[in-house]
Amino acid sequence: MKRMILLSLLIFSCIEPKDQRLVEINAILMKLHNERGFNGTVLISEEDAVIYEKSFGNADYKTQVPLSEKSIFNIASVSKTFTVVAIMILEEKGLLRLDDDIKKYFPELPYENITIKNLLSHTSGLRRVQSNPFRKLIEGKGNTNNEIITAYIEAAPLLKFESGTSYFYANTNYYLLALIIEQISNQNYNSFITSRIFKKAGMNETFLKSKRVPNSKKRNIVTNHSKPSWLSTNLRSTKNTKVELSDSATFGEAYGASEIHTTAKDLFKFHSALQKRILLKSTTLKKMYQPYVLTNTDYTVDEASNYPSHRALGWCVSKEHPEILYHSGGTYGTRSFFIRNIDKDQSIIILTNNQNMNRYNFTFAMRLLNNETYTLDPISLPRVFCSKYLEIGIQAALKTYKTHREDDRYKAFVSWDFEEIGQELLARDDAKAAIELFRLYTEEFPDEYSWESLGNAFLADNQLKKAKDCYLKSIEINPKYASAIRALKALK
Repeated sequence: MKRMILLSLLIFSCIEPKDQRLVEINAILMKLHNERGFNGTVLISEEDAVIYEKSFGNADYKTQVPLSEKSIFNIASVSKTFTVVAIMILEEKGLLRLDDDIKKYFPELPYENITIKNLLSHTSGLRRVQSNPFRKLIEGKGNTNNEIITAYIEAAPLLKFESGTSYFYANTNYYLLALIIEQISNQNYNSFITSRIFKKAGMNETFLKSKRVPNSKKRNIVTNHSKPSWLSTNLRSTKNTKVELSDSATFGEAYGASEIHTTAKDLFKFHSALQKRILLKSTTLKKMYQPYVLTNTDYTVDEASNYPSHRALGWCVSKEHPEILYHSGGTYGTRSFFIRNIDKDQSIIILTNNQNMNRYNFTFAMRLLNNETYTLDPISLPRVFCSKYLEIGIQAALKTYKTHREDDRYKAFVSWDFEEIGQELLARDDAKAAIELFRLYTEEFPDEYSWESLGNAFLADNQLKKAKDCYLKSIEINPKYASAIRALKALK
């Protein structure tokens, strides 16, 4: 009991806001924390002053160490904003041009007409190195940027599209940009961004990769958390999990696209340094914030947010409000968001150490700060279903499903939600619950996959006649569906 009281006091440890906008923002954040598991640190600034700073929940769930203003987060792809600024510093000094063809820096690269600007705006057409089949080539090899790009050149995958004609977000672009920074500056990437950005902005709690965080501050690095499955009762540390170990072994030495570790306060200092023209001149900032225009089509980034956007050089730029810029980040067990209004000198920084926030929730506060209407993310009906099942049982879960299946406030099941949750129910030896869920699956998605799934559940419950009928239904829908054909033969 004493621990819970202490935790509550820590959550409310900042001075409660008197500004009505902040009162409303605080109320929503508390609701998200209490009802949807939001866990993180939030900082809001206006006119170069921090007007709201608050932490919700724990830096480590197991030890119940609370989050604080000293908490250091891996900001994942928000790190790309530092790579962009580094490139713009070199451009401002005349050491490169944004229209430079990247073959100038990588002559072996088997592609034509890709510019630095294309890399910055994700319009190069290059494929993701973090996705299969390319990832299989480098899996578990602890690759540096040079090794990743060498492997990419050797594999020479076809471009997704001709450079400048479409948009596709890929870390590959930023691994190349980091190498360009090193070629031109004759410094390693870490030295360049530390001396030219971190120190100039007064960011003393910011480091490239956790291994560079001083021993005296390592205790401030948060533990990331995730639910290993739908029916897990609690979020668990991602440390030493299969996913984390694989990512570390494959991209642990790479940089430019991710892996900056920092605090909310230091990100505010970064915003402030950009606003005050400490890092870049006004003319250079204007170039950086200019949305990239495709040659033959329009596109939208983050349509499912309060700020559907174009991509500028690194930053996303709101279509409705071009003064609103942002970048998001996410890796296993963490999400981060950095959004700025450059006209009103506002910034909102939300750093989390779980995965319970999405883009509407991340962007609502900027809308509210400027007295505009906003939308929150829908509640995940699959997660509510699973919670009800664990709490009360399958009948309560089914009732919850039927109550909210048409409710716009809830995000509905997609086909693989039924499949994944159903498989977990079978793994728990609760075939009867799996049968009920897969019945719904056949109603919502009446295809060969859903009928086969229901057949498997009946088979697990030893209801052989019903299992046979389901397999026959699956084959009726798709006479060539091999999995159901095999199941039916095995049953006979």
